[in-house]
Amino acid sequence: MLNTLTLWNVGGIRRAELSFGPGLTVITGESGSGKSSVVRALELVAGKRGVAQLLRAGEEEGGAEARFLTGPSQTFSGGVYFEGLDGALQPDGEGNLLARRILRENRSRASLQGMQIPLATYSLATGRLIHIQSQFAQMELLDEGRQLAMIDSCMPAAVHEVAVELRRAFERAQACDRELRSMAGRRAEVERRYANANEVLGLVRRVAPEPGLEARLEGELSALSRRIVQRERAHMNLDRLSGGLSEQGLLSCVRGAFESLLELLPDERRRDAQHAVSEGLQLLEETAETAGSALEGKEADLQEQERLEARLGALRRLKRLSGAGDEDGLLAYCRDASENLEWLEKSYPRLEKLSRESRELKKRANALAMELRHGRQKAAAALEGRVNALLDDLAMGGAAFEVRFKELDKLRRGGADEVEFTLRSGQRAGRVDKIASGGELSRLLLALQLSLSDEWLPPTLVFDEVEAGLGGRAAVLSGLKLKELSRRCQVLLVTHEASIAALGDAHILIQRSGGESQVRLIEGEERVREIARMLSGSPDLEEAQQHARTLLEA
Repeated sequence: MLNTLTLWNVGGIRRAELSFGPGLTVITGESGSGKSSVVRALELVAGKRGVAQLLRAGEEEGGAEARFLTGPSQTFSGGVYFEGLDGALQPDGEGNLLARRILRENRSRASLQGMQIPLATYSLATGRLIHIQSQFAQMELLDEGRQLAMIDSCMPAAVHEVAVELRRAFERAQACDRELRSMAGRRAEVERRYANANEVLGLVRRVAPEPGLEARLEGELSALSRRIVQRERAHMNLDRLSGGLSEQGLLSCVRGAFESLLELLPDERRRDAQHAVSEGLQLLEETAETAGSALEGKEADLQEQERLEARLGALRRLKRLSGAGDEDGLLAYCRDASENLEWLEKSYPRLEKLSRESRELKKRANALAMELRHGRQKAAAALEGRVNALLDDLAMGGAAFEVRFKELDKLRRGGADEVEFTLRSGQRAGRVDKIASGGELSRLLLALQLSLSDEWLPPTLVFDEVEAGLGGRAAVLSGLKLKELSRRCQVLLVTHEASIAALGDAHILIQRSGGESQVRLIEGEERVREIARMLSGSPDLEEAQQHARTLLEA
């Protein structure tokens, strides 16, 4: 519960320090005295965004600090009070220390246990500690999520377990579907990107690509082509020298020519010349024969050329099919293709398992949703009975509170239901906001709070003039129910209604003096005078004071 509140430079209050106890604490004062400033400070503590308009005129900064006491019954299992928050942000032996600071530049700071934290994190903590209900808080009656949460809070533990199991089954089914969608996307991408992968990998085994292979093959082909051209030219020249079956070669022509010329020489010189010519021609023939034997292997060269061209062509086709710019890119593609094709093959069993698990989980979730619906309907009927009994006590005996269920076409994490709070009054029936007045909505919300479990209530509830629109018996009855509520949690009430203020276990008065708001706890005659003022407008009127004493004694 809230133990102390310190505020400075908020609204019309320069500085105030308030202490609170259990039960019902009422806060009163003339209009414009500064009650709203206290409420604004409490809203800051509760996590509302701070704006410069809240600052006292002429001040550059202001804020509020509150200490909340926590007891063992308010601690979650495992000793964690604020679920999801760091251990350093958990309460110490003295409770929770919350602080908000706002600056003129429309900036604000939030801290928990003395540590500055983001406002969103801060609000997670304050939601467990305090709730502020203004004249417009009944609007939460129109929020379908809050309505369903109210119904769920009335369900027995066994039905809550059904809701937990439903949520788990739904989330697991969603996880299966997400993985299925992810796998389907990856499978499509693998099939698109590696559509030619099987052909590529087959060619890879033939080509055996390696870095620099294309340049090396081109170089080998170029050298081999030059050698083949040289061989062709040499063969042609050798054929010219030796001749063929139908033609004489150059060597035969030379031999014949020399024989004709040698006939012209004298006998003594002819023999020497014939011998020289014969030796020369024999040398030429032997040289031609030797060169001819060296030209063997033409077929092997052509076969090697064909092999190199086939390998180079296959390599270039590989690069086109894979989209790789070089051998390194081709090798990387092959590695990725092997891995992804292996994954693709192995994904079939996983795909079938996930599809089967998703179907089973959805079937289980639907069955649990039907069971949860039945439990909610029973809880709603019980809540209707409790609320309607309380409405009689709140001077709304002619109205009947009802919960209507709407079945959803699509299953959600929280089930397959939506609820709508309705009110029947005389011949009129419909949504609560269409039938009830502002005062009736306030009393209906109070009846709901009294009807819900203690777990639904925060340790501290703040009511800001919720009796607005009420009067007479309705106001008194509402006050009595607020008193009843204060036995279950700490209740702080800002009120203008004397009959309600007289019910408080403690009374805080806010007065304007010297241009500043003064805040103090009042008791005894001072409290009598304040309630007399609330009754008649004058604290000194004897009849009003007597009425005030009667209210306090009652």
